[in-house]
Amino acid sequence: MAIVLESSPSLVSTTNGSSLTTASFTAPDNSVVVACSIIGQIPTISNSDAALTWTSRKVMTDDRASVWTAPVVAERTGLTVTAVAQAGGSFQGALSVYVFTGVELSAPVGADGNGTSTTNNVTVNGYSSTKDGSRGLAIARDTSAGGTPTSTDDERAWAGLLNIAAMSITKSANTATSGTTVTFNLDAAGAAAAAWTWIAVELVPTLPFQRPRISTQPAAVHRASSW
Repeated sequence: MAIVLESSPSLVSTTNGSSLTTASFTAPDNSVVVACSIIGQIPTISNSDAALTWTSRKVMTDDRASVWTAPVVAERTGLTVTAVAQAGGSFQGALSVYVFTGVELSAPVGADGNGTSTTNNVTVNGYSSTKDGSRGLAIARDTSAGGTPTSTDDERAWAGLLNIAAMSITKSANTATSGTTVTFNLDAAGAAAAAWTWIAVELVPTLPFQRPRISTQPAAVHRASSW
C-alpha cells in the first residue's frame, strides 16, 4: 500500500502561549498521525478523547523541535492534537500535524538525519532511504530570520518574534527506491546568512502481506521393519 498524505489540519502557532491545539480532523483506519512540534523545548503531546500512544521519533540537538507519531487502528473523527511545554510556562512556536495512510503502524520511522547550515537557501541531504516507497518529512528552524521561510518542497511555515522562524516540510511524492539520498530545501527570508537547524525522518510503508511458504517436498514415510 502506497503512503498517502490524507487531509490534515493546518499549522497552528503562537508568540506567547502555554499550549497549541490543532483544528479537529479525521484519522482513517490504519493511519499514522505525525506531530511536528516547534515550540522551543521538549513538548508533551496529547489528543482529544481516548489517548493515542505518542512516541518521540527525532529531536533537535538543542531540543527546540521534535517529531512524534501515533498509530490509529480504527478511524477517529473530531480528533485534535495539543502540545504543551514539559517544563511549563509560555512559549512561542508552532505545531504542525499530518495524517498518513500506508505507513507502518508499529515502526513508522526508518532512517533519520539532522544538521545545521548558515546558507540562506540550501538543499540539505536529509538521509538515505531504507525502504522502497517511503516518504520524507523534516523540520527546519532559523534563528536569524528576517521573515517567513519557504521551500521548493511542501512546507508549512511560521515566523515569530526575535528573528525566530521555522517550517515543517514534506516531500510531495514517495521515494521510489531504497538507498536514495532524500533532500530538503530550506530558503530563509531575504538574502542574509541564516542559522538553520534541521531534523528529518523517513516514514516507511506498510509491509506487504506475505503468505506463509508451504513446502512442496513430500513428507518422509516411516515404514515398519519386516519380520
